[in-house]
Amino acid sequence: MLTSQIRIIIVGKGKKAIIYLGKYLYKGVIQEKDILKNENGKVTFRFINSKTKVYQTKTVSGEEFLWLLLKHVLPKGFRRVRNFGFLNPRSKQLVKLLQYLLNLNPFDFLKKLKHRPKIRCKCCGSPMEIVQTMIVHLPLHLAMIS
Repeated sequence: MLTSQIRIIIVGKGKKAIIYLGKYLYKGVIQEKDILKNENGKVTFRFINSKTKVYQTKTVSGEEFLWLLLKHVLPKGFRRVRNFGFLNPRSKQLVKLLQYLLNLNPFDFLKKLKHRPKIRCKCCGSPMEIVQTMIVHLPLHLAMIS
């Protein structure tokens, strides 16, 4: 069984780390003007809600903010595949051409998919729906092992 220990030492308030990350992260994750406040370990930022297209603000712990930010950073050497080739959002015509040339009907694939039974609420029995999937992480204080 492989075990590992993590020793974390808090040094300062993280201002230098934030400045460092701000310089080297991919542009487009969040602009500096959208970080509204950083006080008492809490970060308040604004973002555009993808459904309503309206600005919203959110306040989270500094750790949670860094986690949200780092989820958008790819490892060295990786590229966002969805930005290239036929996976690019602007390539709908190319996808249609590929389907035509390869004699593929996307609706045939949909017919072959097996439908999963609905997940039911344990209390009332109503069908439930997945509205969001998120990578779960431990808060920093729970992840520490000394």
